[in-house]
Amino acid sequence: MSDYHRGAVDLVALDLDGVVWRGDRLLPGAAAALGEVVRRGLALRYVTNNSTAHRQEVARRLAGYGLPAGEGLVITSGFVTARWLKDRLRPRAPVLVVGEEGLLRELEEVGLLPVRAVEAAADVRVAAVVVGMDRDFCYGSLAAAQEALLRDEVLFVATNRDNTFPTSTGLLPGAGAIVAAVAAAAGREPVVMGKPSLALAEVLAAESGVPSARTMFVGDRLTTDVAMGKAAGMITCLVLSGVTGKGEVEKARAEGVAVLLPDHVLEGLDELPALLDTLGVG
Repeated sequence: MSDYHRGAVDLVALDLDGVVWRGDRLLPGAAAALGEVVRRGLALRYVTNNSTAHRQEVARRLAGYGLPAGEGLVITSGFVTARWLKDRLRPRAPVLVVGEEGLLRELEEVGLLPVRAVEAAADVRVAAVVVGMDRDFCYGSLAAAQEALLRDEVLFVATNRDNTFPTSTGLLPGAGAIVAAVAAAAGREPVVMGKPSLALAEVLAAESGVPSARTMFVGDRLTTDVAMGKAAGMITCLVLSGVTGKGEVEKARAEGVAVLLPDHVLEGLDELPALLDTLGVG
């Protein structure tokens, strides 16, 4: 259990896939739980490693489910990646992208010039290669990314390294599988922006104005959501509605892997209001 006092939560931040929804299905109790977070006067943020959709699109989907929504409430790994690169590259610097429309748009909005790897000319000279989830990933994209990364001065950035992501019909390959292919081909390892990287935690604190110590992070993965939350000093809550089962939690506990042990474990988001009651929050 974390050494925080009762009521020491000002912000509830949640992963999306496997926590709020699974594929195109809203998970049971999600709407009531998030409504309760708002009713208690707590700040709310949605924090996802998924870079395929722009924050505006994610907010539109949230609103469609009747959930608290707004572009300012959403932080994606693509958004964090774009901010990080903006601070390191000149304006309009070309960036080779293995990724989808949401990531391309985030990079454009910070003044960079994204070029999809699958469409890149053979002689294009880029300042960085960004790799995220790309459902059109192909050998041509892999070859273009490899070619660009042969130059040491080209930055190599991954939105996240989640090997899988949950859908309504089961697990599918995630961005991490694509990142691994590019890293193997290029013989280089990327800088990672998404969870468990603290880059995302730092953006969350800066955007929300709430310090990590007063943030509850709710996720479904021990190695990303819980690991980041623990490293940042957040209160961590694992829900079992996504990719992690009770067996994995017990294994981490038996092996004494403290960085992967959440402060609280819930079957699903529908149990969140009761947890907030227990903690005297709101």
